[in-house]
Amino acid sequence: MAFEGLSSRLQGITRKLKGKARITEGDLKEVLREVKLALLEADVNYKVVKEFIADIEEKALGQDVLKSLSPGEQVVKIVKDEMIELLGGTTSKINFTPNPPTVIMLVGLQGSRENYNSWKTCKFIKKARKKAITCCM
Repeated sequence: MAFEGLSSRLQGITRKLKGKARITEGDLKEVLREVKLALLEADVNYKVVKEFIADIEEKALGQDVLKSLSPGEQVVKIVKDEMIELLGGTTSKINFTPNPPTVIMLVGLQGSRENYNSWKTCKFIKKARKKAITCCM
């Protein structure tokens, strides 16, 4: 849910900054406000959001646009890179036990679509492992 809201806001940012050669301070403040609101609406801790926004602002302000990216895409790239770093920066794999069951615990706040996300995770694992597995919720 947090990523859906953030994704739609980032698409809006890309449209707003389309055709610009440089990211101005005003543009950046407007963009960061959208990102900040999306994260706060997703119940991300205010201190984490504040630090996250400060890191993005430091990296994005006055940056020349990479040759292959528009300013909107540049900001989205910076946000994505910071999000990856914030979430750990590395990919981890699930260690499946040789003798089933392998237990995976998903945790979320009430109303954060835990059942839906567990179903999607199960479906993804079934497809990736190409095995028949049983999912319990």
